[in-house]
Amino acid sequence: MVHQSTRSVLRRVKGFSENTKEEDTGTPEINYETVIKGTTLDVYFYLLRKKSAAGVREIQRSLDLSSPSVSSYHLDKLETLGIVRKNRFGNYEVAKKIDIGALNQFVMIGNFTLPRFFFYAIFVSVVFIGYIILFLTFPLSTGEVFALIFGLFGVFVCWMETLLSWRNKPF
Repeated sequence: MVHQSTRSVLRRVKGFSENTKEEDTGTPEINYETVIKGTTLDVYFYLLRKKSAAGVREIQRSLDLSSPSVSSYHLDKLETLGIVRKNRFGNYEVAKKIDIGALNQFVMIGNFTLPRFFFYAIFVSVVFIGYIILFLTFPLSTGEVFALIFGLFGVFVCWMETLLSWRNKPF
């Protein structure tokens, strides 16, 4: 079971309901998509981008929030959900990375965050280059011309989607 004080705080967090399933671990399963929105999501993205601990006033100034209490409210909300934690100096840092919103389109490998399209682009490019090296003969037949056009189009689309994802990354 969830501790009573934690449950009362979670009730105040918009998106948490009493009907939430509890797993064998005793912690409720929370739909982060419905709970973390707007400014709270901005605060979480800021902490992800910073990759180190940040104080309440620093977050307030960086995100142009009206007061430190607004920043503190959203940090407390994230802390209650177990996503951020307060260190011994009173600064907040990411405790658990969650896939939410635009983050679903990215993969973390060590300290690198890459768009999922990156792997598709590499795969399609390698297959296309392999086709050119192994199977292309001259003079080109009609089938080979179509294969080159479709392959080139696939490579182009994959790399464009990768670049667009990278430019629009939320962190």
